[in-house]
Amino acid sequence: MPHQFGLDQQADSRWLLLTRAIETGARWLDEVLRQFPSPEAILSCPAERASALRLEALQRALAQPPLMELPEALLRDPPLHVVTPEEPEYPPLLAECPDRPPFLFCRGVLQHLSAHTLSVVGTRKPSLEGRRAAREFATAAAESGLIVVSGLALGIDGIAHEAALAAGGGTVAVLPSGMDRIYPARHHKLAEHVMAEGVLVSEFPLGTPPRKHHFHRRNRTLSGFSEATLVVEAGRPSGTLITASAAADQGRDVLVLPWSIYHREGAGCRHLLEDGAVLVQSIAAMRAHLAVTLAPSAPPLLNGRWASAVKGEVSRLDADQKAMLTLLGSGTHGVEILSAHLNWDLDRCLACLTALEVAGHIEQVSGGYTVST
Repeated sequence: MPHQFGLDQQADSRWLLLTRAIETGARWLDEVLRQFPSPEAILSCPAERASALRLEALQRALAQPPLMELPEALLRDPPLHVVTPEEPEYPPLLAECPDRPPFLFCRGVLQHLSAHTLSVVGTRKPSLEGRRAAREFATAAAESGLIVVSGLALGIDGIAHEAALAAGGGTVAVLPSGMDRIYPARHHKLAEHVMAEGVLVSEFPLGTPPRKHHFHRRNRTLSGFSEATLVVEAGRPSGTLITASAAADQGRDVLVLPWSIYHREGAGCRHLLEDGAVLVQSIAAMRAHLAVTLAPSAPPLLNGRWASAVKGEVSRLDADQKAMLTLLGSGTHGVEILSAHLNWDLDRCLACLTALEVAGHIEQVSGGYTVST
């Protein structure tokens, strides 16, 4: 079980010391916690093994009387927990990442950590259209039973959290600072709302300020949570592109909304699409793509509305896929031509093409789509 702070001062002090040992190296601490997942286990490590793992100094520190007290603000509800990769509450997809955080400080609904999630990210200065898209797509994800993950930043991140909560869904906010250093300060009330109905997460020890290099680390953790990352609106360069790149490195899908070539904050989105990200032009297309990605595991894990949506999408796309593949033949055709010949609207056409592309039946090339060889 994750350690809950505020119940035992000595245990709290030991966990705080242990999390600060990350300064010695995150990979080193992760390896230690794989074998000895608590301060008590580290203290009981035999001398020869402790020497091989360079644990002597840590053992001496942990053996001291309580030296640290938890800040009063962190003793309030909801309780503060520290979750390690050896515990079932640790996000399962994040646990697969080679550079996973060795621990996570968490406050809120811990069950959200192991649910199906969608990361939603974007610019801190969104346009009116970007705000609308973030709100609508995050709402649709929450209504479908997905937990919306983002970084609590101004702009798209905050809108995504708020939309998920307003829809009655869950959300995960990943901080670039310690749990007692909410960043940005303007989102302190939003953070409280997240802690009440979602979960606030940090991989940094208490007291850690939001340093520049922490944002890169936070973005990799954020993308590591989810099966897919949705980029709503992004400039170039931007932290959003770092998140998208991390998602691609982790083998996760990157879904991107398109923007006009005259829209400056859409330059990052267009760059990602040129690099092979999945084009998403509607909520229907997003749901179709995620239905294919999540279908094997979604029905027993997600709520009834999402299970029904997945079942409906997959059964409808089976027939559509056959018609689309027949029409494509051995040629290359654009979306508009395919849509006109099939007498489908663009949303239906794109949903079908997305499902076929994800399944590997077709590929997007210059000039449109063609059957994979």
